[in-house]
Amino acid sequence: MKHVLILIAVFFFSSLSVHAEEPIRERIEWADVWVTDADKDDLPRVLMIGDSITRGYFGEVEKHLAGKAYCARLATSKCVSAPSFIEEMQLLLKHYRFDAIHFNNGLHGWDYTEEQYRKGLVETVEAIRTQAGDDKLIWATTTPVRDPSDLQQFAERTERVEARNKIAAEIMKERQIPANNLFTLVEDHPEWYSSDGTHFNGQGKAAQGKQVADSLLKLLFAKGPDGQ
Repeated sequence: MKHVLILIAVFFFSSLSVHAEEPIRERIEWADVWVTDADKDDLPRVLMIGDSITRGYFGEVEKHLAGKAYCARLATSKCVSAPSFIEEMQLLLKHYRFDAIHFNNGLHGWDYTEEQYRKGLVETVEAIRTQAGDDKLIWATTTPVRDPSDLQQFAERTERVEARNKIAAEIMKERQIPANNLFTLVEDHPEWYSSDGTHFNGQGKAAQGKQVADSLLKLLFAKGPDGQ
């Protein structure tokens, strides 16, 4: 099995821009591209676009899809509102054929307004459709954030997560793109969280990985060989 791992330095993308707005920088910016079995084409290939949450459950998805589909990911600190987000995404879309794309990026870019988030998400959806043709898409809701001092309690930032999820739901409904509700999946499971209140432990990653894999399989194999 061959793996292709590309760690992309942020300065590479600093001169790229799609949005008119100036970028709002984070202290650390990063991107991680991973394509498994890049030299093979005998199975469908799926792409997961997201942030560190996506990177966390990616390995679990690969386990569930073994022998059924090859997996790739773009995990990045860039919010959909960031000027270079689409260019990072196109690094994969221009060079690989994907049969299903599962995407979300809602836990970064907190200094962007909700209206900027809406605009960026619309542009992201259109960019995926333009570049990837008729590939099947599924949107994943952003997961809630908990108070690190008491994981039973949601942090204030969860209100913004819910606001962004509502915006995303409206956009996806208009475009008939199905949703994978990871927010609801983890909402009542504080025991799945790591101590930082944002990321997940092994249990949380396993639960998300199974649900993501199931949603991708549903898209990939919605019809049988006879089209039924």
